[in-house]
Amino acid sequence: MVLKQWINPLLVGLLILFSMPLKLPALQQMLESLLSFSFPIRLSLYTLFLPPVALFCIVWNRKLVVEIWQKLRLPLIVLAFLFCWMWLGAVMSEYPKIALKHSGRYSIYLLTFLALLFALDRESSKKSGQIFTGIYVLLMALTFLDWHGQIRVPGLLSDYGLHIDLFLRDASPRFGPSHTSSFFENRNPYAVVSVGVFFWSLANLRNSWILSSLGIMAALYSIVLAGSRNGVLTLVICLLFLLILTLKHIRKTRTAFILVLAAVIVVGIGFYSIYSQTVKRIGQAKLNRLLNVKTYKDLESFDTRFVIFRSAIELGIAEPPILGSGTKTFGYEVFSKSKDIAHLNSPWYKDAFNSHNAPLTIWIEMGWVGLIAVLLFLWLWFRPALRGPPLLMMPMLAVCVGQILDYFVWEIFFMAFQSFFFAYFAAKFIRQDPNLS
Repeated sequence: MVLKQWINPLLVGLLILFSMPLKLPALQQMLESLLSFSFPIRLSLYTLFLPPVALFCIVWNRKLVVEIWQKLRLPLIVLAFLFCWMWLGAVMSEYPKIALKHSGRYSIYLLTFLALLFALDRESSKKSGQIFTGIYVLLMALTFLDWHGQIRVPGLLSDYGLHIDLFLRDASPRFGPSHTSSFFENRNPYAVVSVGVFFWSLANLRNSWILSSLGIMAALYSIVLAGSRNGVLTLVICLLFLLILTLKHIRKTRTAFILVLAAVIVVGIGFYSIYSQTVKRIGQAKLNRLLNVKTYKDLESFDTRFVIFRSAIELGIAEPPILGSGTKTFGYEVFSKSKDIAHLNSPWYKDAFNSHNAPLTIWIEMGWVGLIAVLLFLWLWFRPALRGPPLLMMPMLAVCVGQILDYFVWEIFFMAFQSFFFAYFAAKFIRQDPNLS
């Protein structure tokens, strides 16, 4: 009976761990040699192990189907429609090979999210939360040890037949050795997830104050190590939003004053951090130019990101997307058809770049219908959250705010964390309290 109580928490832990972007080159080489067949994709933890674990999790908790359907019927219908629309767009895409490949990968996200919805039931949510926090703290401990030269994690992983493409100081040569991506594929999703974990740990201090305290410290240190402007800005925005929601329930003037003062301090530190990082990255002259820009023409010489942003909007207006260009084809669609960024029409840019804005990228790749479906799903999930405990919705808000400033759907590890935050909120609030009181 005791073992049974830990099945779902352990499954939650496996779903998170198997979402890590770790490749299996040795296993792939051995299987391809034995079978005399080349796999169309690189074998990894999430392609080999995540789908069967997710399916087992759903089957194991099949008795919860009725409850989940009753409580979450409408957002799940919207989500199912969204993925059907994604596959239709991939089939009809000008780039079917790319769109179909990544649609299959994104479908693993859906399976993972559903599995977490089933695994996070009322009885196991506390234990699952502890395992989730423990995994994050453990991974960050390895990150910090590597950062301070105590171990080399990539080398340690390779000893067990695992390979990680991007890790720590090797994450991105253009940022130098002063930043880290940890186990994520980029430092920005690493920072945004850490912001989510920070609020998550704050919300769960009562459940496990030692583990949650470690989670808070690890998350804050991770935001610093990542050196991400996105992460800092996401933290500032979420803190301001939390302050607004909290002030509605505060009557004591002293408490309100303290919160306002704390928010002002955090915002000041946040903006100073963003400013200093921006100065280092682009130089004072270009920063001053940005602060005084009046037209898009002025922006063109400032940052390629803004040029891509504008070109995508112009293309979307000129050719209003219905189905969209297909999953993960933003670069192929925009760089091939926009004259302003024809110089970026290269294989690397086409494959790696997006608009650095989730709604815009979704609009181009999935059309108006796909964008509306995504926004509707988020609204249906956040609407009850606005009536619940403010702190409980902050992890969900963090991962969403971070994608207004960038686009992380391509990274499965980030999506696993995002799915956990959404599923946990449903388990703790929506599914437990039908009246949302």
